[in-house]
Amino acid sequence: MIDSSQSVTTELDPTKQYHSEWGVMKEQDFHPLTLKHQRDLENLYQTGNRIPDFYFWQANLGGYCMADMIQNIVVSSEGVFVLVRRIVEGAAHPGRRKKKQQQPNEVASTTTNTVS
Repeated sequence: MIDSSQSVTTELDPTKQYHSEWGVMKEQDFHPLTLKHQRDLENLYQTGNRIPDFYFWQANLGGYCMADMIQNIVVSSEGVFVLVRRIVEGAAHPGRRKKKQQQPNEVASTTTNTVS
């Protein structure tokens, strides 16, 4: 694990796959944010748009939160936590799959089976 707030002194193995992971330090443990918020923060980070007021809902942090990407903090009703971006080994989570939408023709053809 490599924390982006620290200077990277070790090189990453080019034969391995890595991805970023966003979360907070709470009670000396890393707690990842939901995948959607991680992707949103990473997109902002990659485009150089570090913003001081990224608002989101995170149940395990007490609900409505605000991340300050400039100060690397998250403010919630439960307190202020350190915002952490770390690089971890392995492929990124693919995210949620969208359900296939059945076409009206497919629905009609599956419901017309009758017994004679």
